[in-house]
Amino acid sequence: MTTPSDFQLICAPVTAFAADGSLDIDGTRALFAALRAAGVDGVFTPGTTGEFTALDDDERLAIIEAALEVFGQQGVVAHVGAASARQAVRLARAAHAAGATRFAAITPYFMPAGAISVRDYYAALADALPGASLYVYLFASRAVTTVNPAELATLAELPGVVGVKVSGLSLAENLAYLTAAPEGFEYYSGSDADIVRLAAAGASGIVSGISTLFPETFVSAARAIRAGADASVFQSDIDAAAAAASGAGIGLMKTGLAQRGLAIADTVRVAIEPPTPDRLAALRDTVERLR
Repeated sequence: MTTPSDFQLICAPVTAFAADGSLDIDGTRALFAALRAAGVDGVFTPGTTGEFTALDDDERLAIIEAALEVFGQQGVVAHVGAASARQAVRLARAAHAAGATRFAAITPYFMPAGAISVRDYYAALADALPGASLYVYLFASRAVTTVNPAELATLAELPGVVGVKVSGLSLAENLAYLTAAPEGFEYYSGSDADIVRLAAAGASGIVSGISTLFPETFVSAARAIRAGADASVFQSDIDAAAAAASGAGIGLMKTGLAQRGLAIADTVRVAIEPPTPDRLAALRDTVERLR
């Protein structure tokens, strides 16, 4: 378990694209700079919110390099996960050569992987990253690969595997994984709305997509947690941010960022439905209230 004074708010930002769908690395770098100025502790990039499945490996590397420029080595968790160990290792080595020292990799995806193949995948990554820190990334509802708490404990035995990032779990499910985690194993959750409750349970931090759009709300909560203050006073704002942005689409978040003054188009590459006018109106109201 992590002490509250060490609790981290790691943002999982979107990736900026130009209107023609090409990578907007300058817009992505500007978003990183705005997030650092707002006080987030680091970025997890490019992850699910960053549309990593729709990026070429050279684009993923460019995003990681831009993040390193803004946040430095300790402020960047470079996501290098892929459907195969071969691709993940190739990208991991390139990111390591560029200066990254903290890495995350989603489980193999599309084809459900078993316990042996999952362990082999992370063992290959750990072997390719001597001296680096590696985080297992679990998102069973998207990756169709499940790692239960007992299997996670065996992955924690691999040299270099220092923690986990889990997404798509209820609070009760998070607590089950957290309880089963070995002593000293870092536990990060993507359950933005549960930031206060998970901190109280001993989580190492939150990897938050919603904080891309509402950094002030989440930074205030994280700072209160670290100070030992009552962070629950921010829960109503956290719930409002989650209601406005959760499940509403990456394009909606990009529209909100433009409202905040960032020159980011609402272009997305992944095949998702555009936000409805009602969702757009609700988001705009919430952005104005919480910024």
